Amino acid sequence: MPVQAATNESCSISKFITVGNKEMYIVLYGELDQNSGTFADQGKKILVMLPALAVPSPNIYFKPLAEALDSVYNVVVIEPFGYGLSDTTESVRTIENINSELYEALEVLDIDTCTLLVHSIAGIYGLYFLYSYPEKVNGIISMDNTVYAEELSEALSMEQEYMLWAAEKFDTLRNTFNSTEEFEAAIVADPAQYGAELPDVVGYTYSESDMEEYFEAYANSSNKTIQNEILNMDGNLESIKGVRFPSTLPVLTLISLENVQAMPAWKTAHQVQLDFNSGNHELHFIEGTHYIWYTNLIGVVQSILEWENKY
Repeated sequence: MPVQAATNESCSISKFITVGNKEMYIVLYGELDQNSGTFADQGKKILVMLPALAVPSPNIYFKPLAEALDSVYNVVVIEPFGYGLSDTTESVRTIENINSELYEALEVLDIDTCTLLVHSIAGIYGLYFLYSYPEKVNGIISMDNTVYAEELSEALSMEQEYMLWAAEKFDTLRNTFNSTEEFEAAIVADPAQYGAELPDVVGYTYSESDMEEYFEAYANSSNKTIQNEILNMDGNLESIKGVRFPSTLPVLTLISLENVQAMPAWKTAHQVQLDFNSGNHELHFIEGTHYIWYTNLIGVVQSILEWENKY
């Protein structure tokens, strides 16, 4: 019989926490204590979601997946500095700085240990994080995570170049307005003109408040913090060269069949990261694009819940 998430209505609480001297936006999904602003069931496993590079609103893009999993996990979506509604920062976007901020955020949230769910570039940070702060991680779900491989270097270099060009172009466009608020108003008036349509997730409908949050985040996206992270992409990727997931750690890797078909090295590079003889590592191929839960939310949730039931 298929494993399914419960169909109870999801609840969420959003708030800002102070990390260093900056404000970081986080959203909690699940059974919540509205008075304390925390999870009602402290015994559930905590799932911390970390986004792909330059995503305008990590909360909005993760929301369908977070809601689908919040009957099983206490879900925390973290918007790193430069993303969504979080502050920007002048701190250089090295893997060490990014992970230090994540560690501090978990400390502020009183999260002793968690399962990390990482997508794309966050797969680099997550792999490095679990060696730097092993006590904080009890498992990892890697969704089409960025991997190091010589055969992929040219494609990743081209992606980096394009992303930096696009971010700088967007920044230049924003600067033609008198203020970010004025830019946001223009986006709200005509989202399509500025490429600000919400994610198209099969079978999911966003609310009006989701749209408002997305447009606010979108108006602030591709900022100097994100541009610096793009510039540091190759150096951060180099830091995981030859690094594999620990054999004793439960690991679920979900990769896009579309990417595997386009780049055969995508499959082998992910296989190299895993120890299949350990019994703790699994690799699943998911029909869909790089944003695999957009096109195959049911398949992604099914794989995660079946994996979670083993632990």
